Amino acid sequence: MSTREEGYRSFGVAIYCNVYDVLRMADPVWLEKSFNEISRFIKFNKVYIETFRDMILADKEELLRIKAFFEDKGIRASGGICPVMNEREWMQTFCYSNPEHVEKLKEIFAYTAGLFDEIIIDDFFFTNCKCETCIREKGEESWTSYRLKILVRAAKEIIKAAKGVNPKVNLIIKYPNWYEHYQFLGYNLDVESKIFDMIYTGTETRDPEHTYQHLQPYQSYLIMRYLENVKPGKNYGGWVDPFARRVMDIYAQQIRLTLFAKAREITLFCYGALVRSIRENCGPERALSTVAHTAGNTLEDVDTILHHLGQPLGVPCYKPYHSSSSEDFLPNYIGMIGVPLDLRPDFPCNEKTILLTENAKFDDGILRKIKEYLLRGGNVIITSGLLKALQGMGLSSIVEVECTDKRVLVNEFSDFMFSEIYHSDTSILIPQIRYPTNDVWEIITCLSRGNGYPLLLSSRYAGGTLYILTIPDNFGDLYHLPKEVLAEIRRTLSRDMKIYIEGPSRICLFTYDNNTLILESFLPHPSRCNIVVKGEDAELYELISDKEVEGFRRRGEKAFPIFIEPHQYRAYRFQA
Repeated sequence: MSTREEGYRSFGVAIYCNVYDVLRMADPVWLEKSFNEISRFIKFNKVYIETFRDMILADKEELLRIKAFFEDKGIRASGGICPVMNEREWMQTFCYSNPEHVEKLKEIFAYTAGLFDEIIIDDFFFTNCKCETCIREKGEESWTSYRLKILVRAAKEIIKAAKGVNPKVNLIIKYPNWYEHYQFLGYNLDVESKIFDMIYTGTETRDPEHTYQHLQPYQSYLIMRYLENVKPGKNYGGWVDPFARRVMDIYAQQIRLTLFAKAREITLFCYGALVRSIRENCGPERALSTVAHTAGNTLEDVDTILHHLGQPLGVPCYKPYHSSSSEDFLPNYIGMIGVPLDLRPDFPCNEKTILLTENAKFDDGILRKIKEYLLRGGNVIITSGLLKALQGMGLSSIVEVECTDKRVLVNEFSDFMFSEIYHSDTSILIPQIRYPTNDVWEIITCLSRGNGYPLLLSSRYAGGTLYILTIPDNFGDLYHLPKEVLAEIRRTLSRDMKIYIEGPSRICLFTYDNNTLILESFLPHPSRCNIVVKGEDAELYELISDKEVEGFRRRGEKAFPIFIEPHQYRAYRFQA
C-alpha cells in the first residue's frame, strides 16, 4: 500500500467515519464524490472506519471494500468501535455486570481486529447502567468504586479478545472531554492508560456558554497536556468535532488549541459532517463545505508555525487520578485569564512553583508534600477550595488561615499599598477568608462597604511561600476581575517563568521551552495587552516575519504592547 505523500509538516490528520458514514459509503458514487470534496480542503492521511455503534455492525465485505478504497488513494485505514447501545437514548451504554453484553463486545473487538491492525475506541467505553443486576452486584460499594472495577475487568477481556485474533493490533482508547468525572462512569485513567497500547484525547469544547457542559476553550489545550502527562509519548492525538457551535470560529479554535499542545495527530469527527449538504430553493442539493473549508484553512495556517515551537511549558497544576471536587474544571478558567498551565496526574516535585486546586485533597499525603515543597524553598499556590478542604487536617501547622462559610459581594479591589482602587464591571461573590494579621499578608484586597477581604494572600514558611487564591463562587467571574488585578495574579503564578501578560481576561498565553509563545484572543472585540519579559534588555520578534516588536523598560523587565484582533492568535519568539 502506498501512502499519501502530501500532508502537513508537524502533524497527521485523520477523519473518523462512523457507522452511519460507513453505511452511506455503500454507494461508490457518493464515496468517490465525498472523498474528492473533502480532499479539496483537507490533506488527511488516515481514516478510522467504524465497525460498530448503536447495535449496528457493519458488513465485513463492505468494510473491506471501503478500506481498499482509501488505501488505493494512499490513505491509511484503521478501525474504530463505539461501544454504545443507543447513543440517542441518554447514551445507553452496555451493562458490564451482564456477561452477555461483555461477550458481545468481545466478539465486536475480535471481529474488528481481524480487519484492521489499529483500532480506536470512541469515548463510550463507560457505563451509566443502574439496572437491577448492577444494583445487586454493586452491593454496598459506591457506584464509582464498582464501575472502576468492572470496566478494568472488561478492558482486559476485550484486549485479550482483540490480541487473540491479531497480536499486533494497536489498541487506542479515546478519553472524553469530561476529564474531571471519568471515574464516576468507570473510566479508570490510571489503570487503562497502562494496559491499552495508546490513549487519545477528546478536545471537543464546543460552545462554552450555550451547551450543558460549559467547557472553556482553553480545555482543548489543557486536556491534551494532561493526557500527555498521563502517558508520555503515547497520547496519540486530539479529537475535535464541529457540533454545538454558534460560530465557525469555535470549531477553528478547538483545532488550533489541540495543535498548540503539540498533538501528533488530530482526528476530525466525522466524515459525514464534513460533507453535509443543503438543499437549494430550486430543489437540488449542493455540498455545504464550510466545515471542511474551515478545518482545512485552520490546519494549513497552524502548520506554518508549529515547527518553530518547542515543547509546551506551563505552571504545574496537580490533579490526582479519580479526583473531583467543587473546583472541577477550574484550571480551564485560570488558563482563560492568561496563566499558562500544565495539568499533571502526579505531584510536581522538581518545579519551583505549583498550583493546587481542591482536587489535590484526593492525595492522602498532600499536606506532607506541601510542607516538604515549602521547606525546599518552593512556592505553593492553593485555592480557597483546597484551603477549606484541608482545614482541621493539619494545615494549621503551616498557616492558621480559615475559609469561613460567609460570602461577600465585591466590585472594588486594591493592592497591598492601597495605591489605587480598581473596579470590576459586575459584583463578584467570594468566600470570606480569616487570617492572622502580620503573619499572613494581603497581596490583593477586595473592598466592600468599608471592609476588606483577601483575594490573594501570602505567608512565608521556611524558605518557601504559600499563596492562597480566593476563587469566586462563579468561576466565570474571574473574567470580570480588573486587568490590574489579573496582572498581579499572573505575576504570582508565573513568578518562575520568563514571561507573563498584562491585559484583559480571555486572552490565553501558550509558552514553549525554546522562548516562543502564542497569544490567542477569545474576546469578541479587538484588544490590547502587554507581553512582559523578565530582563530589561529583552527583545521580542514576530515568529514568522521576524519583525522586532518595540517595548519599554521598567523595574527589571520589559513590556511589549500588542494589539490582537478578536478570535485571532499571534506568535512570537523572545530573547531574555
